[in-house]
Amino acid sequence: AIQAVWDVARQWKFSPGWGDAGERGFVDAMEFRQIRGDGAWMSPHPIDSLGIHISFNGDPKWFPEVTNAVSLLEKALQPFNARAHWGKLAPLTFAPSSTQRLYGEKLNRFRRLCETHDPTGKFKNTHVRQMLFDP
Repeated sequence: AIQAVWDVARQWKFSPGWGDAGERGFVDAMEFRQIRGDGAWMSPHPIDSLGIHISFNGDPKWFPEVTNAVSLLEKALQPFNARAHWGKLAPLTFAPSSTQRLYGEKLNRFRRLCETHDPTGKFKNTHVRQMLFDP
């Protein structure tokens, strides 16, 4: 997985180190973190995992580069069944079409739990409905 990330990331324009002169790129920082897996039904880390954390330049001029970079990275990580962190920029992985495939029976259990404890959907907004409840 690290090699797949590097194959994509080496094409990116990184910002110089903090305090160094030079034009900022669209990536300010990138790091890898070890994450202990847990048994939570909707956890993005059901097993011990490697997290890839990227801080993108917030300048709007870089947004097209950022979205393209994220798309290429997600495609490179598909063979590893990568899961995006809930709420982060990951339009391919964090999409309704991927949710059932990635979360399987645990998603079904979560849906049943929600039906029991929130039968009217009071705690569902449009995004939650699209990601977790709409087929």
